[in-house]
Amino acid sequence: MQFHLNYLCNFNDRVKLEDLPSESLKRVWSGKWCTEKLEHSLKHWWNQKDDANQLTVEESEELLCVALELLLAFIQQNFTGPFCELTELEGFVKELQPLVGDFFVELKENGEEINPNVVLGEFLLISRAILNKLLSLHKDCVVLHWWHLRYICIHQHIIDELTSNLYEQLKIEADWLLTHLDQLNNREYEALLYLEIANSYLQYHRGEKASEILDKLCQHLSVNLVVKGLLGVRTKFQQKPLPQLCLKVQQTQDQNLPKAQETNGETSLPKLLLHEDDTRLERIRFIEEKDNEVMTLPSVLQALVLSKVRQLKRCQPKDRLADEELEPYTHTLLYQQHGPLQVRQSALLLNCVQESNHRRTVERSWKQCEEAVKLLCEHNYSTKERFSYAFAGFLQPKWQIQLQLCELLLSLGMVKTALDIYLKIQAWEQVIDCYTRLELRHKAAEIIEQELKKTPTVLLYCLLGDATDSLDCYEKAWEFSKHTSGKAQAHWGNYYFFHKQYEEAIEHLQKSVEINSLQEKIWLRLGYAAIMLEKWELAVHAYITYTHLEPLGFESWNNLAKALIKLGDKQRAHKVLAESLKCNYNNWKVWENFMVVSVDTGNFEDAMNAYNRLSELKTHYLDLEVLCITTTAIAEGKPDAKGQTQERLLKKATNLMGHQCVKHGSEPKIWELAALLAPTPLKKADKLVKAFRAYTAKELVWVTKQPFAQKALELCLEMSQKSLEAITNHSEDESEVMITSQLNSARLADQACIRAIEKEPTKFPENLELLENVKTLLEEMTAHVKQRMGA
Repeated sequence: MQFHLNYLCNFNDRVKLEDLPSESLKRVWSGKWCTEKLEHSLKHWWNQKDDANQLTVEESEELLCVALELLLAFIQQNFTGPFCELTELEGFVKELQPLVGDFFVELKENGEEINPNVVLGEFLLISRAILNKLLSLHKDCVVLHWWHLRYICIHQHIIDELTSNLYEQLKIEADWLLTHLDQLNNREYEALLYLEIANSYLQYHRGEKASEILDKLCQHLSVNLVVKGLLGVRTKFQQKPLPQLCLKVQQTQDQNLPKAQETNGETSLPKLLLHEDDTRLERIRFIEEKDNEVMTLPSVLQALVLSKVRQLKRCQPKDRLADEELEPYTHTLLYQQHGPLQVRQSALLLNCVQESNHRRTVERSWKQCEEAVKLLCEHNYSTKERFSYAFAGFLQPKWQIQLQLCELLLSLGMVKTALDIYLKIQAWEQVIDCYTRLELRHKAAEIIEQELKKTPTVLLYCLLGDATDSLDCYEKAWEFSKHTSGKAQAHWGNYYFFHKQYEEAIEHLQKSVEINSLQEKIWLRLGYAAIMLEKWELAVHAYITYTHLEPLGFESWNNLAKALIKLGDKQRAHKVLAESLKCNYNNWKVWENFMVVSVDTGNFEDAMNAYNRLSELKTHYLDLEVLCITTTAIAEGKPDAKGQTQERLLKKATNLMGHQCVKHGSEPKIWELAALLAPTPLKKADKLVKAFRAYTAKELVWVTKQPFAQKALELCLEMSQKSLEAITNHSEDESEVMITSQLNSARLADQACIRAIEKEPTKFPENLELLENVKTLLEEMTAHVKQRMGA
C-alpha cells in the first residue's frame, strides 16, 4: 500500500485544504489539532494496537493521521512554536501516562537522558508506536519509512548527546529510502527526500556523507552552485573595487520546480536587521548592476542552498576565511523575497553564528538571535507556515536557539542575563560555568542540590560531582542509572583525567564509549590518556574512532600518527598525517612530522613538498638531515614509494636545492648536496667550489684540526676531478670559456687550501696523501689553464 504524498505534510500554499482526499488529512493540514478527536482516535488505537489483523485502507489512513497529529503537535510545542498553554491537554496527558509510561525513561537511548525542557513526550511515544505498527503491516511504503526517518531525527534532537542506537536506525532508513526513491515519481518530493537525508547525516556530524548526497541531488536537479569572484565594494568609503564572492545557482535543465511565490507567497518572512555601521555597507555592492539583483529561487532550491552551507561549515576549518566563503550562500537566502519560514529562520541563525566573531557585526548578531527566540513565541505565523518545508530546513529545539542566544550574551560580557536564561531552560552545565565566571561556584552546588531534591537525574548527580569534586556523586549517578549511563562513566573518567590519574580514567572512559560510541570528546580523552601511559594500541583505536566521528581535528590525526609510529606502522602513519594536513594546512609541526615520516617511508616527493611548505611557514627553516637523506636517495636513483619517475623527482629535488642555495648560501653542506644533483661535471665542480668557500668561511680554524682539514682537502680533490672531467665531458651549452673559468676557480681554491695547510706548523700525517693528490691535480689544472689562455 502507498499513501498519497500529501501525507508527508510538506505544507505549502499550492495545496488547498478542500482538495485533500480525506477528512482526517484535512484535519492534519489545518494545523488545528482537536483534543476531543485525538482522544477518540487514541482510544480506538489502544483497543486494537495488539491486534495482528490487517487494517483496511481507511483504518490505516486514519491511524497515520493520528500519528502525524501527535508528532506535529509535539514538534510545535518543542521546536517550531507558537508554544500554546497546555491547560487543555493536561487532563488528556494524565490519562495517557499510565498507558505509555514515563517518557523521560522510555525515550532514553544508550543511557542518555532526554532534555528536561521536553513537553508532551507521550505524544512522541505513541506516534512511534503507531508508525512501527503501520510499518509492520506496510513494509514497502515510502511515506511511512520517510516519517520514521523524521521521527529518528526528532528523537535525536531532544537528546543532548549523539547516540549510536539512533544513528544505526537512521542509516538503515536512509539507505532504504535512497533505493526506493523512484517510487515517489515527483521531482520536488525526490529533492526533499535527498535534502532530509543529507540533513540527518549532518545532524550526526557526517559532513562527507551529506556532501555525497547533496552532490547526487544537484545532479538529479541539473543544478550547479557556483561561487564566483566579482568586483565590488564592502565599505562606504572604498574607492577601489576588489573581488567579492557571489553565489550563482545555475540550472542546466528546467525541472519545473514550483516557484517560491506559489508555495510560500503568503508568508511574510523575517528580515535581516540593519547593522547601522558608519563604515560597512549593509550589503556588498557589485560594480555590475545586474549582479546586485539576488536570484529568485524556488523553495526547494533555497533549502538546498541552506543544506549546502551547513555542510560546508561542518567540513571546513573554523576560521574567518571559511566564514567569508560561506557568506554568499547565507546572503542569497537572507534576501529572498518569498520562501519557507523555517529556511529563513535557520539562515538567520546561521548568519548570527558567522557574524558573532566580528567586532562590527556581533551586536547585530545578538539582536537577530533575540528576534529568532521571540519569533518562536509570537502568533504572527500560522502552524502551516511554520511547518512548510520545515523538515528540510534544519529544525532546532527551542532550547538550542536559546542556548545560542546565551553564547552571544556571554561573548558580550552579559553573564547575569545569560545566567537567567540558563536557569530557565535548566542548562545546568552552563549555569555552573556562569557562576564560576561570577566567582560564585558554591552557589552552583547549592542550586544543583535543590534540583536533585525535586527531580534526581544522572546529569544532576554528575554536575554536583563536578562542582564539589566528589567521587561519591559519580558513583550515585551510575547506581541511579542502574549501570546504563555512559554520561555517568564519562564524568567519572573526566574527574580522573583532569587530575592526571590516567590509569583510572581509562577504565571509566572505556565503559562510557562501550555504552554510547558517538561521544567525540570521550574518545579524544581516552586516546590522550592511552598515549600518556604508552598504551599505543588503545591510543590507535581511540584516535581512529575519533577521526571517523570528527575528521577536522588535526591534533587527533597527529596523535594517531604518533601512536602508529610507536607501533612500527609508518606507512599508515604517513597516510594519517596526510589527512591531518587537510585539517590544518598552516601548522608547521604537522608538516614537520609528515616530512620525517615521508623520508622514513620513501615518499620522497611528499618529503620535498613538506620541506617547501615548511620553508614558507618558517623563514630560516633548515633540516640538513632530511635534505641529505632525500637528495642522496634521489641522486642514487632509489625508487619513490608512490612510483614517481626519476626524472620528476630529480627535477623537483634540483628546484628545492636551488631555493636552499639562495636562502642558505653560507651553508657548505647545501652546496655539496646541490652538486650531487647537478647534471654535468662542470655544474658539479662549480657548486663544489662554492661549498669549499662556504666551508672555510664557516670553520675559521679548519686548518688546525685534522678532520676539518681533511674535509677541505676532500672538497678540493673532488672539485678538481670534476673540473678536469668537464674538459672532455660537457653539454653543448657549456662553452670553452666557461670550462676555462671553472678550471681557474678550482685552481685558485686548491692554491688557497695548500698554502693554508703548509703555513701551519702542525702537519697531520693522515692528510699527507690527500695533500699530494690535490697538488698533482693542481699542477694538471694549471697546465690546462696556461695552454687555454695561450691559445
